[in-house]
Amino acid sequence: MSRRVIEHIVEQHAEDAAFLWLQRDRAVDAPDQYLKNLSRLDDRLEAHIDGLRVAGEWGWQVAEKAFDQYQEPGETFVAAVLAFESLSENRIGYVLNLAEASPDLFRASVSALGWVEPYRIQEWVRSLLEDPRPIRRLLGLAACSVRRIDPARRLSELLNDSPAVRARALRLAGEVGRVDLLSDIKAALNDPHETCRFWAAWSCVLLGDRHEALEILRRHASVDGIGWKGVQLLLRATDHQSAVQWLLSLRGDRSKERLIAAGSGILGDPIFVPWLTTRMRDPKLARLAGESFETITGMSIEREGMHIKAPADVDFENASPADYFARDQDLVWPDVRKIREWWRRNQTDFGQGKRYLQGKPLAAASLAEIFANGTLRQRRCAALELALSAPDAPLANSSARSLKRLAPTG
Repeated sequence: MSRRVIEHIVEQHAEDAAFLWLQRDRAVDAPDQYLKNLSRLDDRLEAHIDGLRVAGEWGWQVAEKAFDQYQEPGETFVAAVLAFESLSENRIGYVLNLAEASPDLFRASVSALGWVEPYRIQEWVRSLLEDPRPIRRLLGLAACSVRRIDPARRLSELLNDSPAVRARALRLAGEVGRVDLLSDIKAALNDPHETCRFWAAWSCVLLGDRHEALEILRRHASVDGIGWKGVQLLLRATDHQSAVQWLLSLRGDRSKERLIAAGSGILGDPIFVPWLTTRMRDPKLARLAGESFETITGMSIEREGMHIKAPADVDFENASPADYFARDQDLVWPDVRKIREWWRRNQTDFGQGKRYLQGKPLAAASLAEIFANGTLRQRRCAALELALSAPDAPLANSSARSLKRLAPTG
């Protein structure tokens, strides 16, 4: 085989790996993706990365060239994986120095730390947490987050770090179930920095101390950014009737309708179904309302043939970003007539005032089943519900790469 052919093969490995990471990045929040789909995607991605590993120095040079040329998240992920696996301070420093200048590239670097086998990066994560540069300490905490690693005593020290690092440490404390740090986290509810107050509240709720923390999450409530992360805990941790009344109290405010549409799926109470079916006629809310209907009832709009083509009069190109969020892109357009007919036939199976997830009353057994077999979004819902019932247990990372088959060799 000629050198040029081999070069092309190695370059193709780098290009395909970068592309597949972008697919994975989108898949983890897509409404129709299951763990088996993610596993197949991960296997393909790993195969291309392995092709670069086999090529040795040549593989690194190709990945480095692509990263240097494009400086995009996919190329960053590939270069970061090879750099961390090499244990070369020069390679790692080269990738991180560029990646840390961009939030998107930083996130790809975090993903790489979640991809590499744990035994290869343990020492690097420790050194990142001790690094004098705040951005490196932040990266170390983010790596712990995706792996659900508890940095033990170091975590309590980082709760007094710079604002960005402190916020990430507060978040990690909740993710890994550090109930022993609850007094320090509660103190951060009065932190001078808003993001720190938010993550302190988020972790307080996960760790079982809710009253004051829930009010902070309520003030941040939205369907976007960290506000959405807060809503997902707020509605699950608040007394059910109070949560229903709060969501109902938002009716009449057009700016809150997306929050109601998304939040009703979290609450899972069929009292919202009539409102949801009405909003399925509004192009700005239709798909989101349809998803919440599915979340409550367990009925698949697409599988049951209860969907329609996108309305011809919807102007996506000129729509405001506030009208159509990314989370709606892969959702189907519901057929209101068919869905209302289905609800008339099946509504007696659901009781108002009760919570349902995928058509089943909320219970530990059904949550475990959904976490094992549901879509990635459904698994995330189940993980949050289960974590709220066990404050000292880690919050499962529903989209993490499975490393069960991987072990150190040699």
